[in-house]
Amino acid sequence: MSGEPPESHAAADSSPESRAEIRAELREVQRLLARERLSLDEPAADRTCLLSHVGAQPRLTPCAWVAHRDLLYAMALSNLNPSQRRALANSILLEYHRDFGVGHLKLRALPSGLPLGGASLEMQHRRGGPRCLYTWALGPQAEAVPCDWLLLRAQPGWALDKPLRPLSSTGLSTLVALGGEVVVLVATAVAALQVARLCAGKLEVAAHPRFSPYIEGPSPEAPVLLWPHDALDGAGLRRRSITAVALVAASEGVRQRAARRHASLGGKDSTVELVDAACPARIDRAGLTRFWEGCGRPRILLRGDPQWAATGARWLEGLGAHVEVQGAATQLSLL
Repeated sequence: MSGEPPESHAAADSSPESRAEIRAELREVQRLLARERLSLDEPAADRTCLLSHVGAQPRLTPCAWVAHRDLLYAMALSNLNPSQRRALANSILLEYHRDFGVGHLKLRALPSGLPLGGASLEMQHRRGGPRCLYTWALGPQAEAVPCDWLLLRAQPGWALDKPLRPLSSTGLSTLVALGGEVVVLVATAVAALQVARLCAGKLEVAAHPRFSPYIEGPSPEAPVLLWPHDALDGAGLRRRSITAVALVAASEGVRQRAARRHASLGGKDSTVELVDAACPARIDRAGLTRFWEGCGRPRILLRGDPQWAATGARWLEGLGAHVEVQGAATQLSLL
């Protein structure tokens, strides 16, 4: 499907003709995202939805789902309602590197380098036009493919002016040694599994019910507790003696909620330490540079947290990339 690598777009984008061409091409990319039968990590009743990673969807609405077979098998472990289970039973199983189609689109799933069947998606209209590579998250072994536009989601492990250091087992062990329990706040089951693998053989972990089906041998009384960003008010935290909270790839909103909660989490006579970290086993600046170059130095459509996207765009432009930042409000209409 890929054909010959596209020419690099990193240079010669400054003339009026080039800017007009870029605007026209960007509109075509946006049409692929917004008006075709396929949606990406945004289930809708009237569209086929590609599920790229377990938990990448803010809300798992039942519809026609398409995903890598490992992802669908993993979802079968989740606490789904009956309508979601029916949608899962009717889902289309994908394999990496095999072409398929939805509506007017030619598609191919590629390994994102993340567990549980994580996939990037190569996409192009059947009549031609720009080739796009949609990514939700990337691991160090993510597979690059030549494309015209790379759709990236800003992450604090590479997008900040001072990128967050990945969570480490040594750092967690130090927090555990201070006494009490350590809560590791993560966004998705994929991130929870990556933290659990980081701790394997070194620290025992417990997990929120949303994550526990994916964790091998969780221990309810373990000193490290894997917990979702959006469940800080859960009763499970109130029963624990917490001394530290590790915020993994947490937005400023999540951090503020954790800060407001820290006194009650620690109890009346104790304080809770808040530590920011990037998710382990995710792509960093050096890895993303290699990935972008492996894709033929395409133009980039960057989305995600506005602060991360702003600083990430400046860094990517410093590499020579042409970057378009997709505002959060517009993302909802496009995806």
